Amino acid sequence: MKILLSMIVGLTSLLLVANGAWAADAPFYKGKTIRIVVGYSPGGGFDTFSRLLGRYLSAHVPGNPSVIVVNMPGAGSIAAANRVYAMQPGNGLTIVAFNAGSLVEAVTGNPNIKFDPRKYNWLGDPAIGSLPEVLWVRSDLPIKTLEDFKNTKTPLAAGSTGIGSASTAATLFLRHLGYPIKPIFGYRGTANVMAAMERKELDARVMSQQTMQGNYRRYIESGLVRPVLSMGEEPRLDPIPGIATLEDLNLNAEQQRIADFLIGTWKLLRLFALPPGTPADRVATLRKAFVDTLNSPDLLQHAKRQKLVISPASPESVEKTIADLYKAPAELLAKYKEIVTTK
Repeated sequence: MKILLSMIVGLTSLLLVANGAWAADAPFYKGKTIRIVVGYSPGGGFDTFSRLLGRYLSAHVPGNPSVIVVNMPGAGSIAAANRVYAMQPGNGLTIVAFNAGSLVEAVTGNPNIKFDPRKYNWLGDPAIGSLPEVLWVRSDLPIKTLEDFKNTKTPLAAGSTGIGSASTAATLFLRHLGYPIKPIFGYRGTANVMAAMERKELDARVMSQQTMQGNYRRYIESGLVRPVLSMGEEPRLDPIPGIATLEDLNLNAEQQRIADFLIGTWKLLRLFALPPGTPADRVATLRKAFVDTLNSPDLLQHAKRQKLVISPASPESVEKTIADLYKAPAELLAKYKEIVTTK
């Protein structure tokens, strides 16, 4: 009888410990509101993923706080990343979503970057990478192949939200290779870029295949855009048969080195983070909630309907990417800066 009683007491203790973190944070989050600050305007991929996360996050945070999404577009999401970083010490109620391309900008010393990526508290990335990046051209233009693109007399006007995004980096890399393309900056989000293409103010947009085939699928189905060049790893959604790839660009050794570096930086895309100084227990709570939310059946079913690929990157993988960037050879970073950060 004593043994049985001891086992019951022990089991009860284990249950109390297992639920301790949840119970400890419940009083703090109960009745509170968590803000997800998105560095882009409504309607784009960042906004879509943030609203999807926000819809289901509350159920996985102790105390079930309200969750709202706030759009803060500017400078390719750098404005939001700077603003939330400056809010330190964080209190566990503000999450920021911004473009992973700004990590390279921080490492290469872009003066507009006011944050140290090594000090952010990372939650992760809901969908690993923006690979492949694809050049999409308006279908009414006589550009169907890579050769057509190379020989066009008028440079393609490609919409961009600003320096720091994978889209802009890919556009500037193509320009560096001598292809007739020029980035047009100032758009507050991808939705604004696509609307400008629809109005024929822009000729092209470099965008991940996942985003175009998900959020902007109607542009493909309506025949507004066609794919010309794919840069990066094989797609996870609908394949594009016959499309040109990086191999068709016939890169020399130095160009290939830059291309490999670029593709490495594109493996992350939509970063979610908490400001420095956020209490460690709240960081742990929201990291667990982030993972649990992205693995929840309701969210996954919703994502499938929207053709969104959920393949999370962990905080540790983000930290490793950042550490690798800081280890990159100085000459490689200098070349990247010369090509990709020059308007």
